[in-house]
Amino acid sequence: MLDPKIHHNNLINSILAKMEATLAGADDALMLDGRGFVAETNATHLFAMIGGVLATPRTVACPEGITRATVLTLAAQAGLDVEVRDISLAEMYSADEVFCTGTMGEIAGVTQLDGRVLGDGNIGPVTKQLAEVYQAHARSSGTQVL
Repeated sequence: MLDPKIHHNNLINSILAKMEATLAGADDALMLDGRGFVAETNATHLFAMIGGVLATPRTVACPEGITRATVLTLAAQAGLDVEVRDISLAEMYSADEVFCTGTMGEIAGVTQLDGRVLGDGNIGPVTKQLAEVYQAHARSSGTQVL
């Protein structure tokens, strides 16, 4: 595995994972780190509401990400308890809500994982709240591109 702390152009693992996900009928591939903990998807960072706490994986096997860092800051400012820690696949399967973050997609709710319905099968209230907060932040702090 390449050091996730540096930006590099060797994305073969992500490309192969995306191809496998596409063949399985999924939008993205959930990727694990070398120790078996959740790392990221093939293109985005993951967050999960687990026991009333917003958790996201440590950046052991993924880059830190500007959008990820912004969501961590905005979530804390919104009064959410936030943890950056190792997350098991079983915890993701049983999470109340899951969403992913990325530059282009901002915050996108995840309603299924490996064919398992997450929560009640709908985008959760925390995901919706943070998406609104993030969009307001982007409008007020971002640079408009014409």
